[in-house]
Amino acid sequence: MLRTRVISAVVLVALVVSAMGLLPPLPSTLALTALLAACTWEWSGFQGRGLPGRALFALITLAFSALLWRYSADLRGLHRILWSALIFWTLAAVWVLLLPKPVNRAITFVAGVLALSFAWLALARMRMDWQLGAWWVMYALLIVWVTDSCAYFAGRAWGKRKLAPRVSPGKTWAGLFGGLAGAAVLGVVAQPWLARSAAPLAVLTVLVALYSAAGDLTESLFKRYAGLKDSGSLIPGHGGFLDRFDSLLAAAPVLMLGASWLGRLPI
Repeated sequence: MLRTRVISAVVLVALVVSAMGLLPPLPSTLALTALLAACTWEWSGFQGRGLPGRALFALITLAFSALLWRYSADLRGLHRILWSALIFWTLAAVWVLLLPKPVNRAITFVAGVLALSFAWLALARMRMDWQLGAWWVMYALLIVWVTDSCAYFAGRAWGKRKLAPRVSPGKTWAGLFGGLAGAAVLGVVAQPWLARSAAPLAVLTVLVALYSAAGDLTESLFKRYAGLKDSGSLIPGHGGFLDRFDSLLAAAPVLMLGASWLGRLPI
């Protein structure tokens, strides 16, 4: 199982790095859009409806994403959207950790539209608008993967106390702290490539890693109450695309907002 996970992860990394590093901004953004579209389709399955209901969810998510794109053309509008995403994920983290109650279809629908649209907007805007956009998108993915890997091994080695047993019984506090420690090291190592001061970048990376854990737990909650083990089966050892990229949904907008505070954009 571990070998399959590692092989799948290596293939995914190679594909993402190729798409971000070798393709111009527009094709790269289209590749990101295809990834988020796959995640959108899998989230639509959490509602337990047939093809018409799933298609409606996908269309509304597409329409809302288009509205966000138009509104974010103005820097002030982008700023408001990113702050809205931060508030959304903060509330989601509190809810998942403290009040992980069953959810209905309406909550699943609205939460999915918001989570997926916010993530797509942040990734697309970074890739299309920023001079180092490819680096920042890859950094968002790298934060998620490093945090997840460090959390996995730390949890296996030292994990005893459960983080959110009613949502994801396999996750532990040791795993969370191990993931955050890995993120801190990543923030220091990445400083030369992202042209940021090491300490602030490390703090931001840890914060993004913390929110990435919230994204993972939130998807786990919706999946659990939908009665699903995995969101899909397209990625061997990982399940679906959403199982692999759920953390990115929260990480991307938080990283973009934080990078703005570090001087990437005036806000």
